[in-house]
Parts: sequence; C-alpha cells; structure tokens
Amino acid sequence: MSDDLSSHDTPPGWNEHWAGLWGAADRGELVPVRVTRIDKGGITVTLRPGDDRMVVAAKSARRVVVGDVCGLDAEAGRIEVILERRTVFERRSPGVARDQMQLRSRAVAANMDLVYVLQPLDPAVNTGRLARELVLAWESGATPVVVLTKADLVDETHREHQRAEAQRWAPGVRVCCVSLKSDGGLHELDDLHGPGSVIALLGASGAGKSTLVNALAGHQVQLTAEVRDSDRRGRHTTTAGQIVALADGGLLIDTPGIRGVGLWNSDLGIERAFDDLTDHVQQCRFDDCTHTTEPGCGLVAAVEAGQVDADRVAAWRALVEELDELEDHLETRDREQRRQHNQRSRRRAQRRDEYGADDPD
Repeated sequence: MSDDLSSHDTPPGWNEHWAGLWGAADRGELVPVRVTRIDKGGITVTLRPGDDRMVVAAKSARRVVVGDVCGLDAEAGRIEVILERRTVFERRSPGVARDQMQLRSRAVAANMDLVYVLQPLDPAVNTGRLARELVLAWESGATPVVVLTKADLVDETHREHQRAEAQRWAPGVRVCCVSLKSDGGLHELDDLHGPGSVIALLGASGAGKSTLVNALAGHQVQLTAEVRDSDRRGRHTTTAGQIVALADGGLLIDTPGIRGVGLWNSDLGIERAFDDLTDHVQQCRFDDCTHTTEPGCGLVAAVEAGQVDADRVAAWRALVEELDELEDHLETRDREQRRQHNQRSRRRAQRRDEYGADDPD
C-alpha cells in the first residue's frame, strides 16, 4: 500500500506521528488499521471511517489491545504487526484471592493522550484508590486528569471539600467536577479534548464511566445502570474494551471496570504521583532509609514540620513496599525458571552422552 495516505483512507486518530512511523519501514501490502474493539467475539479494527472488520492476530501480534495502531493483511484478515506504542496503560493481573500476588501483567489500552481518572463524589473520593490509579496513569506515559463524577448528587460544600481533597492527593494534576445529569455539567472538560485527541478512562465499577462515555459521545453508546443503594456499586455495564468517537472529533477508549488496581513496574508512576515527597526523600542521611525511625530522615522531618501530610507518606510507603515485594517475587520466579532450564539442559546432555543422539524432547 502506498505511504501517501489521504485522511479519508486512514484509521481513526491518524496523524503525522503515525504517518512517519508507518513510512519508516517497508510495510509491503499491509494496510494501517486501529484496534477499536476487543471482546469475547474477537478483534474489531477500523481501516477508515465506516470500514470496520473482524480480524484475528498473528502470533507476533497476539498481545494487541484497544487503541493499538497495526499493520493488517487485509486479504487474510490478520494483524501482522503492532506499531510502537506511544503510551500504554498496564496493570498487574488480579489474583484469584484478594491477598494473592500475581506475577503477570496485562495491557488494557494504548496510544492515549489523556487518562481520565474517575472518582464519584457520592459518597466521597476514595483517596487510597485514587493514589493507586494516579500511579497507573502516570506510568502509562499519558497525562492524568482527575474527574469527580456525580456532582449533581451532592451539595456545593461537599463538592468543593472533595475537590480540595482530591487535589491534595493529585499534586500537579487537573481536577474537574462533572454532573452527567444536568445541562452544562461537562464544561470543565471542554478545553481538554478535541479533534485527534485520545482519552482513556480509569475508574471503579459504579464511578460513572459508561454514563460519561454517552455524554461525551453525544448519543447512547451502551446501556448504563444505576448503582445499587445497598453498597453503592455498579453492575459492570461495560463488557468490552472499545474506542468511541466523540462529538467533538476526539476518541475515547472505554475499558472494562477494574475492581483491583494492581501495580506493575510502576517506579516512574510512583515518582510522578508523589512528586511532592521526592525532594524530602533526597534529604535523607542514609541511602537505605526506610523513612520510619532513622535519624536524619528528610521525609519524617518534613511531616513533623507540617510540610507534607502523614497520610500521603503512609500511602507512598505502602505502595513502595508493594512494588518491592513484587520485585522480590519476580526475582524468585526468574531464579526458579533458570534452575528448571538448567536441569532440563543437564538431563538432555546426560541422555546425549548415554545414547549418543539428540533426545527427542
């Protein structure tokens, strides 16, 4: 296919970046597409507006996610290559049990510019979850925006108090309040997205994600459900990852509700989410300071001086310990895999010495 692609022949969100990346290699007869939906039925890609196809992925592209820009063998209906991702939203796969540590990660969305981190104002912002979600959002490489939903269900005093609380946990991040059931309720988001912009949503079930998608799209995209009064949780109305075209020409990646927010290789995300603590940590006397009882700890001194909040330090410490634990588990797993590989190699060598031929295994 020719590298000279018109805007009418390109997938959603095509721009100079993707054109340059596409033209930097010989793509042969492949055509550029964007993955716009993944569910149990398969993978849907868009070649150009109005041209959607169900396809499969080659082994080399089996980890494709919603938002990926790919090279498609149109005749075979098969994705052959995934173009290098600009950003990727990744989380650790949840364990079977609440306290189980999974050693696998799962990409959820790719190539977004913004991540809207949704927190419902009714009943209140979950600051612990917000901290974890911001780590994930920053780690993706995209820019996070905290969106406080359901403003129509609370009074102004509660709303502004929760806005301030969210801002305390999101230093340097824009915090917006939206009401999805009133006219003009989305005005705080108006200047954030537009033609060509790509947004991903992150939020717990019941945070108002599906309703927000419908509001930004300007039409009913999927069914939404009210939150149960008994526990204020939604009913997981989002069943598939998909890209939704917005009324203003932007794109929105809507992903399934995430119950457990598992971190994965999130050192950069923690550094960005807790940027207000970094300077104080660097003032510690000891390089291996645990920021608890050591003399000369810059972080403890900052808490005592009222320069940083103790609850944010506690949350930061817990997340760092979680990542340290994950790293220890990964090192243990890698050692065990190397041990097993070496054992298999020794057994094959012994069989070769004994029988004088390669073992069929």
